[in-house]
Amino acid sequence: MIASLGCAMALAGALSAHAAGQSEADAARDIERQPVQVVVKAHDLDLTSQDGSATMLQRLSRAAQEACGASSFSVPDYRWAVKRSDCYRGSMSRAVADLGAPAVTRLYEEHPVLASN
Repeated sequence: MIASLGCAMALAGALSAHAAGQSEADAARDIERQPVQVVVKAHDLDLTSQDGSATMLQRLSRAAQEACGASSFSVPDYRWAVKRSDCYRGSMSRAVADLGAPAVTRLYEEHPVLASN
């Protein structure tokens, strides 16, 4: 599914680039620069509680890993490397800040290792 979606996006970018007079290589670079968005559910959690905040950090961590190129199917060493990447750290920081839940932010700042589990 992901490969098909990526191919469809690249094809759509190449077609629109051709129509706009942009090269396929430039269109591909434009697509690569688009941020990856992963939906994270929070409606079932109490983000003011310790348990709800910890669960939210775990969900954000999985989403950040996915956005940075790892999945639950990736080998452990690759997931470990992604969790130590600038992509992951930046994704987590932005996600926690965008969430705007003080208890989650406090837990993340006090125990960032919880998010990497």
